[in-house]
Amino acid sequence: FRHDLKIKTSDEGRVMKTAAAFAKGMLELEGEIPPILVSLVHKEKDSQHMLDPSGNKEVKKDLAACKKKININMQKDADYDRMSEAERESLVGPARLTSLHRALKEIGNPRKTLFAIHSTIGKLVEELDDMLGVLVSGDEDVIEGGAGLKGEEDDEALSGIKLYKGETLLELTERWKLLQNKLYDEEKDIFDLSRVPDVHDNVRFDMLH
Repeated sequence: FRHDLKIKTSDEGRVMKTAAAFAKGMLELEGEIPPILVSLVHKEKDSQHMLDPSGNKEVKKDLAACKKKININMQKDADYDRMSEAERESLVGPARLTSLHRALKEIGNPRKTLFAIHSTIGKLVEELDDMLGVLVSGDEDVIEGGAGLKGEEDDEALSGIKLYKGETLLELTERWKLLQNKLYDEEKDIFDLSRVPDVHDNVRFDMLH
């Protein structure tokens, strides 16, 4: 079965990694994602048409059902160590899906973990706001030519830092504020799990650049 299995994907990097992670979990493979990606995941032009669910009501229905179940299960306030085997299986599937159960164990409590992520973003936004407040306070001297600000030791301050692709510190702050607001709806007391990959992408982007 493993020899004959072919997993189709688009050429988007995150989609390809997800496909490889899916293969690893379904086939209970050991090792890192890259070798699995190379050996089992195929990206072809014809795959795009096959993967496009537009007009396919059955596919859309199945996708919606899967998303709904994941959205409910991954927001439950339940500690992994206190769950019964049946409760764990109801969240991520049979015990033989070891990679999924390992992931659930690392998460611990899905809802508490989501709140921890949201809280961390909030602390980041507060720090960015503080940095912006320093920049607009007028206490520092402007570097000649308007390149930025300088402190007592003539060091270039935050406004002089060149962010990737010309992004300003204000734009960086607003980007994280928007993500913070989209991730959790306080009125409905519910998380939008579709924003979790966005958190990963933004963290990775800022770490790299």
